[in-house]
Amino acid sequence: MTIRKRKRSWYYDFTLEGFGRHKKAGFRTKAEAEEAEKRKRDELRLGRRRFTLAQAFEMYLNATKMKDRSRDTYRGHWRRNIEPVLGHYYIEEVDTSSLDELKLTLPDHLAPKSVNHRVKLVGTVLRFMWKRGHLEAVPYVPAESVPDVAHDWYTESERDRLLDGIFEMYPEWYAFFYLTTRLGLRRGEVYAISRDRVREVPPLLVIDRAVQEGYKERRPKLITRKNNRVLTLGLPTDVMDAIRWHIRQGYSGPEFLFSNDGTWPQKVNDHEEPLRDAQKALGLRILGHHKIGRHSVASQAATGGQSIKTIQAQLGHRSSRSTDRYAHLSNGAQLRLVESLEPEAPPHQQRHVPLTSPCSRGGKR
Repeated sequence: MTIRKRKRSWYYDFTLEGFGRHKKAGFRTKAEAEEAEKRKRDELRLGRRRFTLAQAFEMYLNATKMKDRSRDTYRGHWRRNIEPVLGHYYIEEVDTSSLDELKLTLPDHLAPKSVNHRVKLVGTVLRFMWKRGHLEAVPYVPAESVPDVAHDWYTESERDRLLDGIFEMYPEWYAFFYLTTRLGLRRGEVYAISRDRVREVPPLLVIDRAVQEGYKERRPKLITRKNNRVLTLGLPTDVMDAIRWHIRQGYSGPEFLFSNDGTWPQKVNDHEEPLRDAQKALGLRILGHHKIGRHSVASQAATGGQSIKTIQAQLGHRSSRSTDRYAHLSNGAQLRLVESLEPEAPPHQQRHVPLTSPCSRGGKR
């Protein structure tokens, strides 16, 4: 092997009969240069190009359409957790034992669901390469068992106490949290509500956009709603009144209800401080926006007897599987179904029926 050193890096430079000269620089250590030269020689001898997992990951990102936030998340998982362990492997060398090795190197604070996100990302990249003929088979991807977790949520009385507190302490945020706790909207969806998306007759709210938080140099921006689906919600009188009050008080911007100039903070989190202050002042449990909004609206509806299909439509879930987490709370719907099928005049309600019949006392007919 012909390995040489430059001022700040190592490089290989070799000639293989029938394949010409090959030269590449930029390796941090001699061992990296030797390993890279060995891979290159193997590629030439096999007659086809071999891909490392790092190369496959970049190919996957370049060929897959996804939102910026998802791309940022994948790059973060890759850079911090996956690349240092598996990035240099050829894709055909990544097997189940390699994925087990990856799981052992992940930080202890990661929950099982977070571990699965990282391991499944590797499996997704391998499947991408398999579909394109670069891999003969995709290895089994070992997933961690994820326990069912009961989400925290506010009851209707806790919700009302929170709204009363926000109204007194931070009136400019009152409509923001009213829409959150009444409609179950996501954080980015509430920030993106513009005045032209509110219909007066009939009272409707069109949710087709969300504000995506910024990342490094990228500023927050409007994107399509999750799953690219438009959600149209009918608005009851109290919600319409809250929007009108917000505008009359001068808290709304000319275009967006919750942005005066059409811009948003980098992390889209201006609501966190007033929410936390109100919760502490009122002695309420400290819950985040998602839990006081989507989880609470769905849980309140389920305990009130609404069907899972109705809750799914309100939250805009594409699949009922996302809504099934609230099914254990919806025993009220089952009771309403049974009550709706009650006979008009069952005999046992028309006359007294003794607990013991004559036959049970030993008598004869």
